[in-house]
Amino acid sequence: MKKTHIILTIFLTALLVTSCETYDDYAERPVVAGFNLGNVLELPLSNNLPVINFNIPYFISEASPSDRTFQIIVVADQTSAPSSSYSFDSTIMIPANERSGSLAFTALNIDLTTEFQPLVLAFESTDGIIGGDVARIALKTNN
Repeated sequence: MKKTHIILTIFLTALLVTSCETYDDYAERPVVAGFNLGNVLELPLSNNLPVINFNIPYFISEASPSDRTFQIIVVADQTSAPSSSYSFDSTIMIPANERSGSLAFTALNIDLTTEFQPLVLAFESTDGIIGGDVARIALKTNN
């Protein structure tokens, strides 16, 4: 029993000493910017509710010691909602040392049909920045 205890102690000591790993092979990963909206957000508008204002939460994978500016784009090949039925600021500024925020979005009951029309928003990918999750919104009128 004493020999088993000594062998086990030597094995665990060797395991702890040799398991230290270096990060020489670590490659810098690009920053990911995306939305936290989840599933498709369906917004039915009507004459009684012609405007809906809300914030779309977003995230950045890494904080930065300085302010950063990002462009928000409409993904044209996935969007059929008319541009007159929504508005948002296409440029956002993320303050230094922050990793999240929200985009002010307005849905308008203009030129909408009675069927949901998709609208997809994304962060524009640039050098060192990859667009992450997109915001999927569906707009329609109940009129």
